[in-house]
Amino acid sequence: MALVRIVISGALGFVIFIAFVACDSGSASPVPLLPTEEITVEGGGVSARLTVELARTSQEQQKGLMYRQALPEDEGMLFLFEDDRAGGFWMKNTYVPLDIAYLAADGTVLEIIPGKPLDETILTPAQPYRMVLEVNQGWFARHGLGPGDRVVRGRSR
Repeated sequence: MALVRIVISGALGFVIFIAFVACDSGSASPVPLLPTEEITVEGGGVSARLTVELARTSQEQQKGLMYRQALPEDEGMLFLFEDDRAGGFWMKNTYVPLDIAYLAADGTVLEIIPGKPLDETILTPAQPYRMVLEVNQGWFARHGLGPGDRVVRGRSR
């Protein structure tokens, strides 16, 4: 009888663990999921720092900030491409309202398009871009920054 209780207790513990992991998979994580880098956005005598996760591979870029329930104010995601791109981004499975900043190869902010949670509209800028910076919606306005300003990359962590 004791062996049966041990087996049932072990199985129940395993089920609770799996349920915890499954429920937690979509929540905001206090630990970044990708390597991070400190960046500064600057222009017009104003600057603001961010810690960004680096989305470098196709798989990382496709997932982006999907399924996150929150994004700290001083954090974001920087998508890095090898060549200029002309397509856009969408907000499928993205719960946090974002500003999507399309950047030139030198880090100049070309255009910022706000994204609505769960919207599958393709948000395409008017010109090709090399990088994309996603931050909480309104972040650029709150810091007095916008198109024409520049993202300066720091060192990876």
